[in-house]
Amino acid sequence: MDELIIELEQRGCDMEATLERFLDDKEFYRDCLLSVLSDSNFDILGDYLKSHDIKGAFECAHTIKGLIANMGIEELNDIIVRIVEPLRSSQDEGLIEVYDELMEKKKIYDELVKKYV
Repeated sequence: MDELIIELEQRGCDMEATLERFLDDKEFYRDCLLSVLSDSNFDILGDYLKSHDIKGAFECAHTIKGLIANMGIEELNDIIVRIVEPLRSSQDEGLIEVYDELMEKKKIYDELVKKYV
């Protein structure tokens, strides 16, 4: 389990502060991370963005932002903020490309966590 934490730290995640929220229970953190990364909001967000449903997209993106921030995944958080903020202002132009970037980076974390399940 320590290897997962080390790899996440190498990717820029603040694991010290994050693990404090999880009472230093690394297995619980890993299980929660698995759950977050498999959350259906990631796919639903893409559908909403493609159909220009700004309200639905904002709700999904905001949920994802909270989940990612709680898990300390700064790399993904930096990307989802670039989706949330325009949607907050009812703008969705160019967000499909940002969403694609989010999903590509998410794959890295999907694979990383699967190594330690």
